[in-house]
Parts: sequence; C-alpha cells; structure tokens
Amino acid sequence: MFEGERAHAGGIGVVDAAQRRAAARTARSRALAPAELAWIALVPCALLTLAAILALGPPLSHLLAHHSSDALWPPGWWESQGRPEPVKHARYLIAVAAPPLYGAFVLLAARRPPRMPPLAIRALVLASQLALLAFVVVAALGQQNVIPPGRELAPVFGAELLADAAAIGLLLAIVPRWGRLTDAVTRFARERSSTRVVCAAIAVLFTTTWLIEVIDTDRLVEDAGIMNWTLNDVFAIFDGRTPLVNYHQIYAKLLPYPSALVLAAFGKTTFVFTVFLCVLCVLALLGVYGLLRRLTRSSPLALALFVPFVALSDVGHPMILPAMWPMRYGGAYLLAWLTARHVDGARPRRLWPLFAVAALVAINDLDFGVAATLASAAAILCARPPRSLRAAGLLAADAGAGLLGALAGVTLLTLLRSGSPPSLTVLLEWPRIFVDLGWFAMPMPNLGLHLIFYATFGAAIALAAVRIAAGERDRLLTSMLAWAGVFGLLAGAYYAGRSDEIKLESIFSTWAFALAVLAVACVRALAARRWRAPTIPELLVLYALGLAVCTLKDIPRPGPTIARLTRHEPAPAYRPTAERFIRPHVRRGEKVAILLPLSFRVAYEMGLVNVAPYEFMNAIVTREQMQTLLDAIEREHVREIFMPAPGYRVLEEAEAAPAQVQALEQAGFRQGALQNGMLELRRTG
Repeated sequence: MFEGERAHAGGIGVVDAAQRRAAARTARSRALAPAELAWIALVPCALLTLAAILALGPPLSHLLAHHSSDALWPPGWWESQGRPEPVKHARYLIAVAAPPLYGAFVLLAARRPPRMPPLAIRALVLASQLALLAFVVVAALGQQNVIPPGRELAPVFGAELLADAAAIGLLLAIVPRWGRLTDAVTRFARERSSTRVVCAAIAVLFTTTWLIEVIDTDRLVEDAGIMNWTLNDVFAIFDGRTPLVNYHQIYAKLLPYPSALVLAAFGKTTFVFTVFLCVLCVLALLGVYGLLRRLTRSSPLALALFVPFVALSDVGHPMILPAMWPMRYGGAYLLAWLTARHVDGARPRRLWPLFAVAALVAINDLDFGVAATLASAAAILCARPPRSLRAAGLLAADAGAGLLGALAGVTLLTLLRSGSPPSLTVLLEWPRIFVDLGWFAMPMPNLGLHLIFYATFGAAIALAAVRIAAGERDRLLTSMLAWAGVFGLLAGAYYAGRSDEIKLESIFSTWAFALAVLAVACVRALAARRWRAPTIPELLVLYALGLAVCTLKDIPRPGPTIARLTRHEPAPAYRPTAERFIRPHVRRGEKVAILLPLSFRVAYEMGLVNVAPYEFMNAIVTREQMQTLLDAIEREHVREIFMPAPGYRVLEEAEAAPAQVQALEQAGFRQGALQNGMLELRRTG
C-alpha cells in the first residue's frame, strides 16, 4: 500500500516537474506581436513569391494569352512595332497578388500567434529589416547602372541629390529628439483657423506655380504637334463623334465632354483647353492636400507632406503632364479624397455615390481608374470589415447600385448622342493592343527603381494588415495605407506594359502618395517612442521623404513659362495649309474621313463631318482597326479621304504605311492630290 502511494506520489512529482519545465519554457518565450510576425514572415514569403514568379509565370501566360488572328499591322512599319509579352504580364500579376496575400497571412496568423524567445524574435526581425535594406540598395544601384540590370537605364536621381537626401533624412530622424524643437514643432502644427487658410493658400499657389507649364497656345504648340491628339478628342465631340461608340480615342473617354462644354463657353482654342486642364490638375492635387490634412489633423503638417509629394510627382515633360494630370491621376485622387472622407464619417456617408464616381473614373481611364476603384474597395473593407454575410451583401448592394447608376448614365448619354449604347469592345480596344499585342512593349529591367516602388506599396499593405491585427483605432490611416498600396501595385501595370524612362517617371506620383501616407505612420510611431532608436524601415521612409524634398529644386519656375506665353510667335501654318489642301475636293457639310493631325478640328472649322473612327493613321495598327475604318467609310458613304502620304511625316508625328493605302485602294479609292506630305484618296465608283 505504501509502495503504491509512493509510486503515485512519484508520478505526481514527474508531472509537476514537466509542468515546471513547460512553465519555464513559456516564461522564456512570448507570443509574437503582429508587427514582429510580419517581419519574421517577410523573407520566407518573399522567397516563395520569387519562386512562384519564376516557376508559374510561363504556364500562367498560356492561360492569359489572347488567342486571336489579329496582330500588329502592317509588318515592318515603325508604328506597328512590338510583340506580345504574356510571360511578363503573368509574372507581374503574381507579383501584384503577393502583398495582399501576405497581408491576409499576417491577419490570420495574428489570431493565434506563435511563441518564440525574445532574443530570437529580435534577431529575426533585425535580419528581415537588413534584408529589406539590402534589397533597396541593390535596386537603387541597378537604376544607377552600378549593378547591371539587364539593360542600360537612365539614372533618375543624380549622386549629389542622393547624398543631399541622406542628409535631410538623417536630420528628420535626429533633430526631433531635441525637446525644445519638438515642442516648437508641436505648437506650430496645431490646427487654427488662420493657419488653415494660410496653408490652403500656399498649397494653391504652389500647385499653380508647378502646373502653369501645362498652359499653351495655338501659336506655341500647333505646328509642333504637342497636345494635338488630346485637343483633337474634344473637337471630335464638336464634330458629332461619340466616344465608346464611333470614336476610338486612346486617352480619356469621358473627359472630352466637360472639356467641350468649357471650350464652347470660353473659346475653342488650345489656351482655353490647357487652362481647363490646369484647373482640373490643381483641384486633383488639392484633393490630395485635403486628404493629408484629414490624416494629420494639421494643416501645417499636411502642407509639409504635400509640397514634397507634388515635387516628386513631376513627370518632367509639359507634353506628358496633361496626359497624366488630370486624365489619369485626377480621377484617381478624387476617389482617394472621397474614400478618406467616407471612412472618416464625412460625406459621402453612403457607398453608392462613392462607387458611382469610381465607375466614371474607371470608364474614363481603365488603367488608373480600375486601380483606384479596387483601392477604394480595399480601403473601405479595412476600415469596416463586414461581420457577416448579410453585412457583406448590403455593402456589395450599395456599391453595386453606384456602379450600375454610373453605367446607366453613360449609356443614356451615348444613346442620346448616337442612338447606340457604349461598346465594351471599344473600351477594351487599346488595353488589348497594348497588352495582348504588345504595341511598343519593352522588357522590364531586372533591377531598378520599380522594385523600390514595389517594396513601398507592399510595405503600405503590410502595415495596414498589422494595424488591423493590432486593433489600432485610427481607421483612416489604416484605410489610406491600404489604398496607397493597392493603387500603386495596380497602376504600376502602366510601367509594366512599356518599361521605359517616361513610364517610370509617370508613376512617380503613386510612389510619392504611398510615401506621404507611410511618413504619417512612421512619424507617429517615432513620436510615441519620443524619437528614440528609429528602425531601418523608418529610416528608409525618412530618406525617401528627404529625396522628395530635394526634388523641389526641379519644380519649374513660373517666370519662363509666363514669358513663353506672352512672347510674339508667328501664326500656325499647318492648319491653314491642311485646309487649303482639303477645300478644293469637298463641299461644306460633306462627310469625309480625315486622318491627319488635328483632323477633327480641321473638319469642324471647315464645316465638314469627319466620320473617321480614329484621329490619325498612326492609331490604326491592326487589320481589325483598318476594317473598322473601312466599315465607317462604307456606312457613311464617304467619297474623300485625307491622310499622310507614305514616306512623309506630317508635323513629325503622323505617318501612313503603304499597306494602309493599298487597303483603301482595294476598297474602291484611288490616289489623287499630294501636297506637303498630305494625300487625297477619291472613291472611284
């Protein structure tokens, strides 16, 4: 009996010892915080993503490849250059999907976080942060051609600017540790009615100073070809064409309508058009300023982030600037501003007005519009995730009502103008040509700034996931981090399609926006720690912010632009020359097909009806497009066509291929007059 009791007591002792050892192990470990979990999972997830990109890209490309007999045409013509790159696009899709999946993993794993010894946690987190630093350095060296990236790249930032950015970033990290200075900044950042007015005025003045270079006149640009295609879209409206029905423009699909109203009211000139674009650009940028002010709750702090954002958003070319602002970025940032207001409890409080605007933005420009729409959806889900299927259904119904309402409005507009609804085929025509057919496609370099952009967008999404898992109360900052990350990843497809220097500079604003939102999160985290021991990621964000500050020196000065607008220039020669060439062959009110630069403006001012579905011959780069032109000519009983002659360039931008002339001849036209590179074709029957 006593032996049994001793055995039982011994068993209890063994269990107690095991429990004590387990308790000791537990005492030596702790559960991972969401941020630590994200850092420790970063390297394995990155390696898994790289493996998926390399291994799954080719097989996925076969699913994405567009199987069609259509191709770029005519072969050998300089305007029909390019080839499909399905593997590149498949790999880009995998890369884009990785950050949201990584964020979802962090959210799921944070529900039951693993336990690790504190020393191991600190070591693994530091190793991941060092790996991120190495990734950024290698990508930057690739852009500078220090490390061969696969092809020679144009360095975007000079060595002096990079050094200055390092100094500014270091100051941003160190100076706030001085107590008196921190107190002074705190007092300065307090929101007052007077500072609100002053900061808003500075924001308006600064953006106007930058965007004044958008403004041009007929005398300055008409004979140079610059702005001709975008202004021509507006004159297509005056000439009776309807976008998405019988007019296939490359750029904004809906913006020509309000532009036409403005030109009808104030004058049908390049000056009025570019002033209107400038006003829209200023409004779009002020939307970003309003968003930053809502994030920071301080006009001075918002202005301090807004000015570098604008400087880094400069695409560096007055011709490209209006094509990006407001045609692409304007609608996207309007949607970001409305999303921020909605999340913050201001109007629009319902989802349907927000998504009605989103639908219009997406129809106007698929590239950036769809990216902004999906970014807004992600931001709203991060701010208010539905707790049940019923709640999710109500959200979807509210958003769907807005989308369908906007689509119904566009449909009604096109029905009233042309008697036909908008065509999905026309809407998707240019994305198909750029993506599926690879029009002027270029391979993406192995290294470069685009990888730093990608890491920034991924960081924004990851931080949003960490904040949700940690239960952070500032929903607005969390949602805007998600918006910036998703928008940047999806809008980056613009660079992925044609990976050249111009496209890289064109997406700088997506990076600048993500940096501004990340800077808010970093500054708050540093302030909470009283600016002690900034982490590697925080230093990287501050360095990038210093880089944005350094680009302020490249902002155009208003003096040269104003002098350019006011100096005397000879009257444009091209349009009168084109009218003199066309006039002997037509009568007023006649339906013609003009495929020269400023085709619709020439037709409108001559009293003609230009029924060409494209604005000039350069835009006809497939057999299907040529058939669309032939169908329009046949349907409208056109007897005169005016186009560039093969071997000539009109205004150094418009040209035709011999095969295009042959196709028109086979349709019953013969060549007639030829003058100044312009060719007349007359119907023979």
